[in-house]
Amino acid sequence: DELLLPVGEGSGESSPAKKGKTEPTAPPRSSRTAVIVASLIGLGIFFGTYFGASLTLQQTICVCVIYLAMTSMACFNVASDLAMFTASVILLATEVITRDEFLQGFGNSSVVCVGLLLVVAKGVEETGALERLVKFCLGKPKNRVAAQLVMMVPVLLISAFLSNTACVAMMIPIIQSWSDSINQSRSQLLLPLSYVSMMGGCLSLIGSSNNLVAYEKAKAYDPDINIGMFDVAKAGVPMTICGIVYMVCSSKYLLPSGVDEGGGASNSEAGGARDQRYSMCFWVQKAKSGRPNDVYGLSPSQVVFDRPGLSFVRRHCLEGDDGVDLMPDAPFSEGELLVFKGTAGRLAQLQKTPGLVLATKEIEKLSFARVKHKADNKLSKRRHRRIIEAVIDVNSPLVGKTIKEVAFRQSYNAVVVARRPGITFSTTPGQGPTKQRSVSSCGGAGERNSLANRLQEEGLEMNPNSNSDGYVNLSFSDCDCNTSWGAVKFCAGDSLLLVASSSFVKQYSNSRFFALVTELSNSKPPRNDTPKDLLRVWVTWGMLAMIIGVSAYDDSRLLEMCVITVTVQIYFQIMTLEEAWSAVKGGTLLTIASSFSLGNAIQSSGLADIIADEICLIAGPFGKIGLIAVVYFVTSLLSILVSNTAVVIFLFDPVAKAADKVGMDLLPFVFILMIGSSAAYATPISYQTNLMVFAPGGYTFMDYVRFGGPLQLVSWVSTTIVVYLIWGRD
Repeated sequence: DELLLPVGEGSGESSPAKKGKTEPTAPPRSSRTAVIVASLIGLGIFFGTYFGASLTLQQTICVCVIYLAMTSMACFNVASDLAMFTASVILLATEVITRDEFLQGFGNSSVVCVGLLLVVAKGVEETGALERLVKFCLGKPKNRVAAQLVMMVPVLLISAFLSNTACVAMMIPIIQSWSDSINQSRSQLLLPLSYVSMMGGCLSLIGSSNNLVAYEKAKAYDPDINIGMFDVAKAGVPMTICGIVYMVCSSKYLLPSGVDEGGGASNSEAGGARDQRYSMCFWVQKAKSGRPNDVYGLSPSQVVFDRPGLSFVRRHCLEGDDGVDLMPDAPFSEGELLVFKGTAGRLAQLQKTPGLVLATKEIEKLSFARVKHKADNKLSKRRHRRIIEAVIDVNSPLVGKTIKEVAFRQSYNAVVVARRPGITFSTTPGQGPTKQRSVSSCGGAGERNSLANRLQEEGLEMNPNSNSDGYVNLSFSDCDCNTSWGAVKFCAGDSLLLVASSSFVKQYSNSRFFALVTELSNSKPPRNDTPKDLLRVWVTWGMLAMIIGVSAYDDSRLLEMCVITVTVQIYFQIMTLEEAWSAVKGGTLLTIASSFSLGNAIQSSGLADIIADEICLIAGPFGKIGLIAVVYFVTSLLSILVSNTAVVIFLFDPVAKAADKVGMDLLPFVFILMIGSSAAYATPISYQTNLMVFAPGGYTFMDYVRFGGPLQLVSWVSTTIVVYLIWGRD
């Protein structure tokens, strides 16, 4: 489940880049200290094993290769797929493993299932069904404890069946907005969110990739072993309950009580720095019957828009003949214009709010090359629309020209929805650079007189620079929100937010028009307003239920159910084939497949027997419960350093042989490996979800040690006791 996803949802911001990628913010740490500590531990293990037993040449090579792979991942931030694959190649080249053993992982059904489940999770995410369910479950708790408990329930249910990385990526912006609306600190919620998502993976067989890998290894070792869909929950549920009790009781004292995320909504400029926020306009839209709506009919006090990185500026009545009551707490009405100011990522997320639509009809005029049938035109537009951030190059042909002069929409197949000034917006003769501030809306020519009258009553004025395509520019003194600019010229360094095709970045990333081009993460428009969208939601839930039900009845059918589900999702246009391929994380699958080669090396070289003897020697004085405790401790310790699936494969054969030596059944140790390999709480770099919440939660490295370290201990003790009571006394 350690998916190396580039995630930008956490902070809601995206820095422009040529390829449009945003990475998780890595925590600062002393690499020198990490190298020294890891080297000492590794050398201690190496020399202890080497001088404690007479190793053959193959065993020595195997130990050295595994040590180097683990050290490179833990200390030098080498990608896990690169480290594991390189180690596999070395073992193949030195003939520690055969060619068939090298290729075993690449044809393993568990690896294929992991890839397919990632695609299934992508399809569920595309429908927006989970987001709606989560928002419904959260409610309005009154205190910290209630907020944490309410947040944990849907996360546990989702991560029990879908990728916890996808779950956390979806939940971060929801929790950020929700925590602001209920006046609770997000730092009290985001790290528990990460930890609970890991625990949810211990509640079902398909909850985590390491569960599937452990089961596959167990079936290969003992064909008679059988693990049901929820068998791991016998140990996972008590551990989860103990972990939740610990987090609820201790978070108040061990986690920071508040955080002000960078790019907040209040200070537009600090120390003379350039304001990094845009202004953007949205219309209030009335929802169709049965559709969600978070704005229409509600008062401003009921809808909390302001959050770090986003502020609600004002509202205007711009449509209708009778006007709308604009008292401060009057309910929002259909057609109202709402003005927001915020970071690019926050504004991109805002378009997903049910009841808000971008205040421009120009988007409907965009054309897409992929559209083959007129009936599919609207759907294809939605599927391929993205919000792009672009910076005008100093040598761009756009410099000094207006949108109308360059026919921007027709020439670039994109619509400008927000603009942030670079060098200047416009220059008045004899004066320095000045900014032209305006708000734009879209309306027909017949509405202009009534608009002008109403605007004059509000103390605004009509901008005479209106163009011929139906835009009206509205100017006032303290906003800078634009959907069209009549006579305002582009300047070098201007930053634009564009609605364009998903292929825009590829087309213009290396062009002379723009210096930087990036696609904002999570900027695809919502798909929840048509009967077909509702049908896709029900199809998605039905296929997910089929996977769970059929796999619970016959676990050997999991692969077939995943293949059928992915096929149905593509043919029902829940996602495109390109999106399905993008959901398959090659690095994750390569890490798992390469881990099988290292596991085979440990087994075939005889190193597994030596490690098993050492484990039994250490745990021997404490009996069966001592063996269970030692295996869990070693598993959770290694999971802090390397990939959890790699830990399962490293330790499986030695643990299986140790169980045989003391006459214990293999099944409890399979569950120990599943749960222990997911217990990576103590550092932000030990698990992808920990790293994802690092920046948006405002945490430090020591927050993870203080809060996650004791949780590691709670998980160790509770799991050891439960596993021993259920399986260890036979």
